[in-house]
Amino acid sequence: MNFESNKFEFSDLSDPLVSLVVPAYNAELYLAETIESILAQSYENIELIVINDGSTDGTQSIMSAYADRCKVVSHENCGQAATLNVGWQISSGVILGYLSADDKLEPTAVECLVSALKRSKSALLVYPDYRLIDEQSRHIRDVIAPEFDHRDVVLQGACPVGPGALFRRELLSCAGGWDVSLRQIPDYDFLLRVGLFGEVVKVSGVLACFRVHGGSQTFAPSDERKTDEYRYVLKKFFDRSDIPDYLRAARPEAEANASVLMARLHLRAGRYLAALRCLKNSIELSASSVFSVQTLRLLLNGLFGRYRHWLMMKIK
Repeated sequence: MNFESNKFEFSDLSDPLVSLVVPAYNAELYLAETIESILAQSYENIELIVINDGSTDGTQSIMSAYADRCKVVSHENCGQAATLNVGWQISSGVILGYLSADDKLEPTAVECLVSALKRSKSALLVYPDYRLIDEQSRHIRDVIAPEFDHRDVVLQGACPVGPGALFRRELLSCAGGWDVSLRQIPDYDFLLRVGLFGEVVKVSGVLACFRVHGGSQTFAPSDERKTDEYRYVLKKFFDRSDIPDYLRAARPEAEANASVLMARLHLRAGRYLAALRCLKNSIELSASSVFSVQTLRLLLNGLFGRYRHWLMMKIK
């Protein structure tokens, strides 16, 4: 893939300070375990910033117990995207990242990911494979993350980057931070922009843990406003002036597949008529893109996906 139009020179890395931000909203059940996993890293040059995003539970008291080992901040509730932007703005690291307050890092995660950034001067973001865990941190299964392909991110709505990703600070200058208006897919919106500016590298090996539980945002039913975010982020992306021609020409395919993803979210929430409207829109935009095995899998996931994860945890 050619990135020449958005070429950006990144600084060399030598024992870089890594700033990790943990946004915490009503995270009392898992926050201590998340913090401990970062403090236990084999890589020592880490700045940890934990931000209480207007929690109403015991999150603040848990954070305070670590005040001598990390930077703790509290503000009124403003959402994950805005909280991460605040954390990255006050951070000092040349490498940045974040970890959800219910996820974990394996002990060598930061060391391995920093090494990957050092090896590739063109890489601006690196990410690992990860493990699904349940409420008691028991292993569910490993997820082998796919290689990053910006075309798939744009046209298929793929979001291959899971927990543990790190990126160079310069990326915020060229791609911008997270969109504070988004609640469902701010990470996907970020990846759409990241792919315009350089290389995203997958690092093989399970280095992080993604927790599956009843309160997880990933599996919780989304309201109609959150579901509509796919339409908003694609419009914003294609309104840019620096989109490669091959992507701009495939906009109908991208919008058709986004409508399928919206239908999946409607199905999860039981909004079946809304799901049908999205499928109708998909067919009108690009029928050849919609009638596929992938579409069928996505729709079945919308109908039964949450039950599958529930059963997996019960079996454990």
